[in-house]
Amino acid sequence: MKKLRSIIAIVVCVGLCVGYYFYLSHRNDSKDKEPTEVEQLVNKDLEHSYPSTAREVIRLYNRMLLALYGGEISQKEMEGLGRQARKLFDEELLLQNPEDSYLLSLAGELNEYNEADKKIISVTVSTSNEVEYREVQGRECAYVEASYYVKGDKDSERSIQTYILRKDTEGNWRILGVYQP
Repeated sequence: MKKLRSIIAIVVCVGLCVGYYFYLSHRNDSKDKEPTEVEQLVNKDLEHSYPSTAREVIRLYNRMLLALYGGEISQKEMEGLGRQARKLFDEELLLQNPEDSYLLSLAGELNEYNEADKKIISVTVSTSNEVEYREVQGRECAYVEASYYVKGDKDSERSIQTYILRKDTEGNWRILGVYQP
């Protein structure tokens, strides 16, 4: 009987040690995991670390576009990225695009891209020297060009868009609009 108790005690101790080892291994794995690009973008604190130049605003916005249009993302990730992107918009653009309708439109565009099996593969933003600055109606504006390479199931295309940014009252560059030259 004593021998049986000793064997049971040893088995229980070994089981506890193995369980504790797996607990510690799993806990360390989750801490060491690098955040994904989407997580980094969604969690970026734009109130305290807003991009300082018009070009940097467009570079950040295009990182968001690559995450959105570069592959499969969840509805929650899409909404998080959409809300972050809106933080880069000028107040005039925000008034024209309420959050609900913006997110609904974004979901529709992403659905069309996925159905057509299209993905944005790469983005190139104009250099600092190529950014144009003008005064429009008494406010400082910047024009930043971005080139997109979109790959589809059967074809690929390159498109160019020019972003218009305007400085807000705090001196931050905000996206006012976009057009294709």
